[in-house]
Amino acid sequence: MACMLASVQNYDGVYQGYVTDLAKVYLDSLSADELAQVEVYSCGPHPMLEAVANLAKEYNLPCQVSLEEFMACGVGGCAGCVVEVQTDTGPAMKRVCVDGPIFDATIVF
Repeated sequence: MACMLASVQNYDGVYQGYVTDLAKVYLDSLSADELAQVEVYSCGPHPMLEAVANLAKEYNLPCQVSLEEFMACGVGGCAGCVVEVQTDTGPAMKRVCVDGPIFDATIVF
């Protein structure tokens, strides 16, 4: 696979659109066997992470996201970085600094 770049700034030589649009083009080019080997990992701004999680869900792919919340203490004491996740028993609050920062996208979004 070649390196691919995406931009909405009309740069020459790159895919014109969001990285999630480019990822969809790539995923659509794969055979069923190749798609079965794909896992998605993402970091970036919250709206992009949601878009990536939705794309992974559309293709039934495992997806992990790195949450970049504001972390005041970094040791779990202040709970300034909590995010809501879905668990088997219902919603729960997890601290990004100690319970993450990597989360399965299906429980975050």
